[in-house]
Amino acid sequence: MSSVKRRTLLLLIRVTVDLSAVAGAWILAYWLRFHTGLDYPKGLPGIGLYLRLIPFICVIWLFVFSAAGFYRRSMLRRSAVLEAVDIIQSCILASLAFIAFTYFYSEYRYSRITLFFFAVIHPIGIITGRSIVRKALRFRMRQQPARGTLIVGSGYALAHALGLAKTSDFMITKVIGVVLVGDREQVEEGRKFCDKYGIKTYQEPEDWAGFLSDKLVQSVMISVPNAAYGFLEKHIYEISNQVPDVKVIPDLLRYSRLGAGIDIVQGVPVVNIHESPLEGMGSLIKRMIDILGAAFALIILSPLMLLIACIIKVASPGPVFYRQERMGLDGNTFDCLKFRSMPVDVEKDTGPVWAREGEDRATPIGRTLRKYSFDELPQLINVFRGDMSLVGPRPERPVFVDQFRKEVPGYMLRHKVKAGITGWAQVHGWRGNTSIEKRIEYDLFYIQNWSLWLDLRIIGMTINEVIFGKNAY
Repeated sequence: MSSVKRRTLLLLIRVTVDLSAVAGAWILAYWLRFHTGLDYPKGLPGIGLYLRLIPFICVIWLFVFSAAGFYRRSMLRRSAVLEAVDIIQSCILASLAFIAFTYFYSEYRYSRITLFFFAVIHPIGIITGRSIVRKALRFRMRQQPARGTLIVGSGYALAHALGLAKTSDFMITKVIGVVLVGDREQVEEGRKFCDKYGIKTYQEPEDWAGFLSDKLVQSVMISVPNAAYGFLEKHIYEISNQVPDVKVIPDLLRYSRLGAGIDIVQGVPVVNIHESPLEGMGSLIKRMIDILGAAFALIILSPLMLLIACIIKVASPGPVFYRQERMGLDGNTFDCLKFRSMPVDVEKDTGPVWAREGEDRATPIGRTLRKYSFDELPQLINVFRGDMSLVGPRPERPVFVDQFRKEVPGYMLRHKVKAGITGWAQVHGWRGNTSIEKRIEYDLFYIQNWSLWLDLRIIGMTINEVIFGKNAY
């Protein structure tokens, strides 16, 4: 079975176990409520009323767990305690969404005691189910002999290959040695690395068939720097025509700052060197959260926004809103909305100017709006329209983007996702006239590690930054 098929099988097992635990917990909650002697003054409801909710329960929990990134992580290399904490948090969120759903689903009001039992039972069921799967995987791995793996490589690519050789949720690999290939400098660098970790090294053999047979090699991993790719042209057919499985690790990760992924197009593997979690289902989940969050925030904050609009109109001549061209997803520009905090045409003579601490361009009411970031509230409209997201790298003006893209490596990668009202860099103080390099570092960390919980954490931290932050002006 190929590694792709093994990962697909494990994903199906994990999803099946999770959803079975959730559905089973819902049925158990019904039984505990209505068949254990508890009083039910409104009568005994038929179990069919509860069973018909199971498909909706499965969809809600699958949606939330996917957004939390559960199915992207290895089961064996992640702490069971940390996984349990994540499960409980996600179950709380899914339970709240489910309770809201039941109020809109039908006129029948489902038992609150049943909902309580379910909320308590199903996290335990999921944690238990995952624990059983984890133990089964480890038992299966112990029953199999270690798979003898030979690594062919050198230089900086070698360390990556050694890490991958020990990474599997299905089998135990044993690195039996490393064949060093490449120029003298690369070979010497690889030998020092292997000596440091006690790994046996071999010179490039003249007879690969005999060498692989003598060493009882079951798997070969080839990871050579681009400069040594002539080795593949010369020996790949000779190696791949033998019994061991052969895996080639392309030397591309050093060019990627977001992470790499592989698509299969008409049977041909295509490597994407800038792939982030915000693709496919992740993008859909984030967009749905943006729509719901922006709509809710606009409703709740509408009185405050109306009051601010009236004060701006009375305090200084000019429009209430200020439209400024910003760059967002894929380098496309859009009109970013803000409450006007400066006099009209303030940049007429100076041109675009970076906001700085202590400047006197803002109006009196504008300084207050900036201090508490209230001038950013109209960007909720941008979020609802799809120009922006609630959380993401802050959008910048094209004139400054043209400058920063030449000065800061990786700057344009922040445009791989939608710009946000708040972001990982902003909640850590990298906003306003602060280090662009640090801001990019935090923006790329956010893109690499995106999850639903990271977004919620950033939103929570934003409240603290708005109140106590020192870089808003």
